[in-house]
Amino acid sequence: MTNSQTTSATQSEEVESWHREQVDAEDYWFQRITLGPDFVTPGWSDPETEKLPFYGLPDDLTGMRVLDVGCAEGFFSFECERRGAAEVVAIDSFPDSVRRFNICKAALGSKAVAYLTNVYDVTPKAFGTFDLVLFYGVLYHLRHPLLALEQLLGVCTGTMLLQTAIHEDPRLVDTPMSRFYPFGMASGKSGEYHDPTIFWMPNRKCVQALTESIGFQDVEVVTANDQVCIVLRARSPVQAPGAAPDQTKAPWS
Repeated sequence: MTNSQTTSATQSEEVESWHREQVDAEDYWFQRITLGPDFVTPGWSDPETEKLPFYGLPDDLTGMRVLDVGCAEGFFSFECERRGAAEVVAIDSFPDSVRRFNICKAALGSKAVAYLTNVYDVTPKAFGTFDLVLFYGVLYHLRHPLLALEQLLGVCTGTMLLQTAIHEDPRLVDTPMSRFYPFGMASGKSGEYHDPTIFWMPNRKCVQALTESIGFQDVEVVTANDQVCIVLRARSPVQAPGAAPDQTKAPWS
């Protein structure tokens, strides 16, 4: 091995060691994300096996502009990039999530960008429009789910994929309804965490009705477990290529 090869190998080892230190320094991880050979974040949720096969993500996203709402550590953002997305914009309302996203981004060499912002603040002027909007695991965390869907309709010029936890009452399966949790509920693999941000647990009919009432069209069920969750695909009434915002007309101007 030449001196330059030895130096390069040493530098690569040092960089990987630094990335591992960044991961280990975090007290909590939600998603397990593979960052390299034998290098996986210690999340309690494994989206590779538990979610990806069931969430309807297209195999080919070549050239698409994608919005990942509630990105957490970024599993789906990085997967979209891997599937050919031209640009991935991710948002999350938790600073810790965005920080962990950036740790993963650096380790993967990703170009996806995560912003610390709320879904209620997503507008075409600030973020542009998107061919694909991922709205996974967020709806039941929101105080104002209808407002969130309205905002997403405003930036979606293609397709939205929505996943949410649900609560079904066998007596009311044909009635749109939602159970309210005023103080949150248990979360985690075995209910070991208390999540105070869970407010609404809609039933299947309610999720469909919410989506259609806002104006999304051709709402169809991708995956449904009547006791656990539902995944919907919906089409925006405006079909056009996603476009980045005009930087000369930024929100502050």
